[in-house]
Amino acid sequence: MSIYLHDIPLSTAKTALESALRQANLWGVLGTEIIPLDETAIGRVLGEPLWARLSSPHYHASAMDGFALRAESSVGATPARPVQLALGMEAAYVDTGDPLPDWADAVVPIENVEAVNQA
Repeated sequence: MSIYLHDIPLSTAKTALESALRQANLWGVLGTEIIPLDETAIGRVLGEPLWARLSSPHYHASAMDGFALRAESSVGATPARPVQLALGMEAAYVDTGDPLPDWADAVVPIENVEAVNQA
């Protein structure tokens, strides 16, 4: 006897999961507790959203070493079809944690960049 699995739409699967959890009385938040910050949180999840009073850092920072740029300037770039950008005008080197220039909205990791010497 063969048993075959059949794909079902995601919405159908979500409905079936919710229905099963409701029948088992497990739908929704199961409980909450308040723990001191110095206690371990391993295995726990937040029961409601948590918002920081102050962002840290308070600026848009680079998450990696690389070149800050406008994302639109790299659209369509591939290893076979690279995009050349002018350093200073279209791209700026940043280290991890550096603030992004005001005009930049993306960072290309340094390992994805190849310098071109235009002599």
